[in-house]
Amino acid sequence: MDNTAWNEGGNRASLAAAALVGADRRRRQTRLSPRYCLVLALRGVTHAAELIREIVTANRGELEWLSGNQLRQATRMHLRLRAERIYDIVTALEAAGLDVLRVVTAGR
Repeated sequence: MDNTAWNEGGNRASLAAAALVGADRRRRQTRLSPRYCLVLALRGVTHAAELIREIVTANRGELEWLSGNQLRQATRMHLRLRAERIYDIVTALEAAGLDVLRVVTAGR
């Protein structure tokens, strides 16, 4: 086993501290974003599902599910997503012509 710090008589305490910092960095990367449920009103927006998917992806969100209230002509869409910056997504949805009726925090 080639452990350079051990072979050269390096400081084991500094190696342990570096390992803890690396573990902390990995732990922060796997942190889950908050979950939100949104209700959107569609008024003359065609291809709303594709538009919503593009907006959520562009703003670094993760869409968990998307559902309309009617089969062919949905007037409302319900979606659940995870995002760190929900207000960026809400602003983009409103700019695209969708009315955001409700935003509810659903926990982690």
